[in-house]
Amino acid sequence: MMIGAQDHHRETQYRPQAGKTLRQALIRFITQEFPRLGGPWVIQLFVDKLLALVDTYRIARERLTPGQTLWPAVAIDERPGYRKAMAYTRQVPVILTLANQDDVAALRDRTARTQILKRALVRAAHDAYAQGGVLTTADLAVLFHRSHSYVADLIRQYETETGEIVPRRGNVHDMGRTVTHKRIICRLAYLEGKPTHLIAKETCHSPEAVDHYILNFARVHFAIVQRNMTPEQTAFAIQLPLSLVQEYVKLIAEFGMDEQQVYNRVGVDFALTDNKITPTLPGEKEFSEGREQEPIAG
Repeated sequence: MMIGAQDHHRETQYRPQAGKTLRQALIRFITQEFPRLGGPWVIQLFVDKLLALVDTYRIARERLTPGQTLWPAVAIDERPGYRKAMAYTRQVPVILTLANQDDVAALRDRTARTQILKRALVRAAHDAYAQGGVLTTADLAVLFHRSHSYVADLIRQYETETGEIVPRRGNVHDMGRTVTHKRIICRLAYLEGKPTHLIAKETCHSPEAVDHYILNFARVHFAIVQRNMTPEQTAFAIQLPLSLVQEYVKLIAEFGMDEQQVYNRVGVDFALTDNKITPTLPGEKEFSEGREQEPIAG
């Protein structure tokens, strides 16, 4: 198909306007400033990926209601690493409700400001979690212009009062260490008999973190109750800090469970060898001994 003179004129006249985009500006900038990054196709692909990332942080104004803000949260499925900087940690933008009409109504009803703030902190944490992100106590401290310790105290109060665990990065990624979380998780597992996946959902923990708490409770129970070891000996035998062992000792005394009850839940045997406690699956020892007695074929 031949292009007529009029069409050619229009193409010549309006084609430059197609280059007046952010994408073309980025391509030109990268080509000029980083010529060794790659050829045209590589640079275009890089720019498209970059723009896709930027788009996730550009929330249309109509999506925000009064009292809401956009905030970068760590992705739920981003696992922590030793000294892993935030710059290398995957994040997701989440919309948080810092204030709403319920807060206004509470102020009019002369509700204590501490209670209103506590409710807002919990709401923000749940907002982020529902959108695939987790906030830290430091995030909440910055957002609500309060000290880190004050925010942490309010959240601990809420968890103690309600028995509900507020989803934060510390507990979701198993980076924190509080007796409240251990107590709730171990109670649900040992006293209520709930399976791991339900406990993880109810407590905003990963299944791995839930199983970690459950197993540690059983290990301390084996050492303290069944082997009459001291907390200091137990800490050495299972390689846990003494303070952590003492927290589990309190839970063991509170729950008052016997050996069979603990075993029925965890389903793992323990052995004390060279002052070290190691778990073994039921029947593992018998299976190994039987296998060793099998004749060698041929």
